[in-house]
Amino acid sequence: MPKKILPSHVLATMVAALLLISVFPINSEETDNDSTTMKPPARKPFLVAGKMPHLTGILKQHWDDPDLALTSEQQKVLLEIRANTMSAVMGLAQELEPLESSLAQQAMEGAPPEQLAPLVDTISTLKTRATMVHLTCLHNTMEVLDDRQLTLLLGESETH
Repeated sequence: MPKKILPSHVLATMVAALLLISVFPINSEETDNDSTTMKPPARKPFLVAGKMPHLTGILKQHWDDPDLALTSEQQKVLLEIRANTMSAVMGLAQELEPLESSLAQQAMEGAPPEQLAPLVDTISTLKTRATMVHLTCLHNTMEVLDDRQLTLLLGESETH
């Protein structure tokens, strides 16, 4: 798919919208390509919480919306983006859970901060990776949608 170059005012509007909207809760996490159910982690494993939408989740709720008018090619690419994103994020969340629990337990047992620093670094590295997965998902999803579709989708994310 050729790379789109958007006018600066459209880009500025999109960036502003992305910064202003909060994370939209996802009701259905089912993937259409392999019939497995993927539920998001209980806690979001990202460095930036509540500032960027989860576009593929919002798309899933509006998949057949005639106003959105996704083509079959777009749907195919978007399903792949979503499957890759969910798989990566869920894997990172599973790695994070025991590390965060261990950090909290050790801190409450009085471990000195300098002893906990390596664990904090490991946790931050995993959260950075999860954030990069989210940013990649946002970017790739925005590349698949045309300006009208993206504007419509971002409007939907602001109403929830």
